[in-house]
Amino acid sequence: MERLIFCITLITFIVLLFLYPIFIKWLKKRQFGQYIRKEGPDLHNYKQGTPTMGGILFVFAIFFLSILTYFIQKEDLFLIIGVATLLFGFIGFLDDYLSIKKKDSTGLTAIQKLLMQFLFSILIVYLISILNPHSILKIPFTTKSLDLKFFYPLWGIIYLTGMSNATNLTDGIDGLSAGTYAISALFTALITGMNFNHISILILPVIAYLFYNIKPAKIFMGDTGSLALGGILGSIALYYSVELFTILTCFIFISEMFSVIIQVGSFKIRKKRVFLMAPIHHHFELKKWSEERIVLTFWTINFLTGIVALGGVL
Repeated sequence: MERLIFCITLITFIVLLFLYPIFIKWLKKRQFGQYIRKEGPDLHNYKQGTPTMGGILFVFAIFFLSILTYFIQKEDLFLIIGVATLLFGFIGFLDDYLSIKKKDSTGLTAIQKLLMQFLFSILIVYLISILNPHSILKIPFTTKSLDLKFFYPLWGIIYLTGMSNATNLTDGIDGLSAGTYAISALFTALITGMNFNHISILILPVIAYLFYNIKPAKIFMGDTGSLALGGILGSIALYYSVELFTILTCFIFISEMFSVIIQVGSFKIRKKRVFLMAPIHHHFELKKWSEERIVLTFWTINFLTGIVALGGVL
């Protein structure tokens, strides 16, 4: 059965490779292009109009493969992944669609998006409490764990919401978010003991998208893809109690999120900025780093911290 799942995943990957160019042409014809945030660097103005919502294809692919795996192998984790992918992808789709409809970079308001993230996080945490009940956090480099007891559901909701925002914030440079996700998903899955066939479900559909997203990007994933990726990573971590390991396996995503928190906090308290611009990849852009240099550097860092995370599994 595992070989069957892998064969279907490989076929899906190949289909996506051929489907993305068709999808890109269709998006261009419908003028479903990206609207660049006014707060972003001027360096990105040339990307205005690049087809967006490219995450739709890999979101449906991961959802399909996850649900198929659940029914064939009765793997509860993949029911969680499938639901999380669809729900967080739905939030992103609404945001992208409203942005295109309004011809502006803002789709859902920040409050609307956050409320939906909290709502869907509650649902995912509830499903995990039924399918794999626990309240612990495994501590890296030890055999011990931290029991949060009745605080665990609250932690899970905040954590999952935070992860979906972290991947969303990282999606700002060609290839950065998709490549970082592939590395993060690989190492997060490895520390849980997930087998190769299951890991391929999480990664190959996004790699197919990445072929068309590396600089110069022919398509962007939009919030449809970026929010879903955080939902996937967060739900895996919660299911296996490895949230603390993701500090390393998802190092870049978490760094990007905290760079925004630090920037906003510093400006409100001290009226001074720590970075030239946040998220932190924009800081390096304004430092005159090329996009290629930023992406390769961030991928490398995430790969190295992923290796360190593997060393923390005892």
